[in-house]
Amino acid sequence: MSHSHLGARHLLAQIETDRSRRPNRKNQPEWLNSLVEEAAASFEPLSGVARVGYECLPHEGGWTVSLYLGTVEMVGGKSDGQTRRPDFHCDLKHLLEQFARIDELEWTVWPDGQGDINPAQQSTVTIEGLVGTSRVRLEVRSSAPETAGPGLRQFGDGRIESV
Repeated sequence: MSHSHLGARHLLAQIETDRSRRPNRKNQPEWLNSLVEEAAASFEPLSGVARVGYECLPHEGGWTVSLYLGTVEMVGGKSDGQTRRPDFHCDLKHLLEQFARIDELEWTVWPDGQGDINPAQQSTVTIEGLVGTSRVRLEVRSSAPETAGPGLRQFGDGRIESV
């Protein structure tokens, strides 16, 4: 098993652990929780490990789901306090297979970032359509929102812990 697959397994385990900590999870239908888990499995860090972050919000008679890999905060040593955004690929075919019908599929790119909104955000893939019979707008973001904070901490000894 490749090292990056270990990261994906960690991501899925973390989603399960976080279920009890997310206050809005109780307001989300179970099918939406399953969609988030399936979508998280579509991410694979190109090196190391990473953690999928997400946000689910009701929107226009359906749901908007935003997914991204959280930053990694370095702890200790000369890199202490620095953060890095993980490189990754996302299996879009797997994401598309979660939809019963696709009404919109687009890729938006901001070469210089989104400015004040999220300077690190450079690209978003958006899939809109039906998951089962429910309307969903799924966004795969190139980076975490500025307000998200780190997803993982990496220590000088190589140890990694989730935040």
